[in-house]
Amino acid sequence: MFKQAAVLAVTSVALLVGCGTDPQAEQEEIISNLVEAGFPADDIRVSDDAVYVGGDAHVTLEASRELLQVPSGSAEQYRSNNLVGPGVTKICINPTPLFDSYANLRQGLDLAIANFNELGLRLTFARGPTTGCTANIVATTNNTADSVAGFPTNGAPYGTIDISVLMNDFNVDLNEHVITHELGHTIGLRHSDYYNRYISCPSGPPQDTGDEGVGAILIPGTPEAATSGGSLMNSCPNLEDTGEFTDNDITALRHLYGLNQVTSCSSYNIPSYRGQNGTQFQCACAAVSGGSVWGTDFYTDDSTVCAAAVHAGVIPATGGTVTLFIQPGQSSYSGTTRNGFTTSSYGAWGGSFSFSGQAQPAPICSTINFMSYRGQSGKQTRCNCPAGFGGAVWGTDLYTDDSDVCAAAQHAGVIPATGGQVVVTTQPAQGSYTGSTRNGISTYSYGYWGGSFSISP
Repeated sequence: MFKQAAVLAVTSVALLVGCGTDPQAEQEEIISNLVEAGFPADDIRVSDDAVYVGGDAHVTLEASRELLQVPSGSAEQYRSNNLVGPGVTKICINPTPLFDSYANLRQGLDLAIANFNELGLRLTFARGPTTGCTANIVATTNNTADSVAGFPTNGAPYGTIDISVLMNDFNVDLNEHVITHELGHTIGLRHSDYYNRYISCPSGPPQDTGDEGVGAILIPGTPEAATSGGSLMNSCPNLEDTGEFTDNDITALRHLYGLNQVTSCSSYNIPSYRGQNGTQFQCACAAVSGGSVWGTDFYTDDSTVCAAAVHAGVIPATGGTVTLFIQPGQSSYSGTTRNGFTTSSYGAWGGSFSFSGQAQPAPICSTINFMSYRGQSGKQTRCNCPAGFGGAVWGTDLYTDDSDVCAAAQHAGVIPATGGQVVVTTQPAQGSYTGSTRNGISTYSYGYWGGSFSISP
């Protein structure tokens, strides 16, 4: 059986030594604890009064002691005891001004935060400074070739990720990869190839730790054998890395930290919200493999929410948390292919939804009752005219507010017969309206009417 696991983390932060302590004695205890926990002696080194394992993982005295506290019943598994406790729900990453001065590091951090948040874990990450943080990590820089971090202790993530400024010379994807990797260590993920770094580090040397005492507990659902490119948590990155979690990484994180308590999207009866336009709520999507969806940006309210969310680009196919907006029914829905999902077209439908995080689409003009805007002169409403519109129109330039908006827009020369987006401005009542023929549309004359609108691009 394997002994207690150690989670490799990466950061070159100096070991903190309290007043009256003996640094040499602390180092000796840390090394002794690591050996007892199963780390081979040739995997442990001391540099600048700090103890490291795996070439880049800083181990504090407290973290080394936690390694020996094997939880009951865990001896048959391979996971770490050094994890973030349930009291930590929002981890704020606070970059130093110097860190933020490097454009690729700054973008890499934003993408790394998004990587974790897209999984819908009970832990969320945020770029600081911000409010509501239950734990904080400082993002710093160093001038060496190494990017490093540390072990969780006392149920809190390690407090620093230290990223090499040399990373700024590489593309944003590689920065995303390295920073996500380091954050993974701060919450307890170990190098997936800890037992043989040669798998991802061509310069080696391979490390033979035997079949026991390797100090790692396999996370259920993940493979025992590491492969090059098989995990973002491999010891060494490759230049072609995309910075995204693999399926094995996602399985590991969801096993350790679970999905948040947001209700599953599949439990909502979206059509029951018809008429509550503008209502929004958050729901969780597990991995998405398919589903029926009609529309683009605006989706029919009987569409599969999570499949629509992937199509809209607000979550990956591996799942995540979405914020959904109830929208009015549309006169038509256009199918498209996006992000690996193909949606279908449809005609009129009684209810729709859209998502936060996508560019909010303009509603179909025919779904809006412009007469309800009387008394709000100057109010501007953007809406969309699909192809194939048609209807009665009264007036020229100023139109009665019961006129067909899209036909009026073509008459005004704002859009062609194939449709497009328009801005409708609410105008006061007029004593009379004059009909005319323009751009293939003939309008009618009329006397007094209680409300009007004008059209612009």
